Amino acid sequence: MRLFSFLLLVFVFTTLTELYLLIEVSNEIGWLNTIAWTILTGVTGSWLARHEGYRTLATIRGEMSQMRMPTDALLDAGLILFSGGLLITPGFLTDAVGFSLLIPFTRAGYRKLLAKWVKSKFRFENFQAQAGFPNSHSAQQQWDNVVDGEVLPADSTSDEYDIIDVEIDDE
Repeated sequence: MRLFSFLLLVFVFTTLTELYLLIEVSNEIGWLNTIAWTILTGVTGSWLARHEGYRTLATIRGEMSQMRMPTDALLDAGLILFSGGLLITPGFLTDAVGFSLLIPFTRAGYRKLLAKWVKSKFRFENFQAQAGFPNSHSAQQQWDNVVDGEVLPADSTSDEYDIIDVEIDDE
């Protein structure tokens, strides 16, 4: 119930603030200019979010191909997705936050805050390889003992199979 109340407060506050800002800006620059500005920021923001999303996806693929966990890039992807949602929402406050999430320099600050929040909400533990658990060396040794082969029927009319003995040279 506490999270629901917080989200309700944020949505109501954001909506009222955006409405107030839209009215004030439209009184200064006119309704048509305000609507044009809102459409322009939505289109520009969508394009930027798409561009940054592709760049982040390339980073994720690169890190995964090097067998590294792309934690920063995954957090960036979530922040870019969130910024895209903010930028298609009409308003000046949401546009300002959305654009700040798309700039790599400021996104790094948001990423640190998000990582700190996640670490405070979840418990992380590291597990070490112990006796009885395969480590990377023993797992590699298991794969070294694999022999490729085929099982062929004894003849084409039989359901019986010949067993062939295979010798493995342990060097």
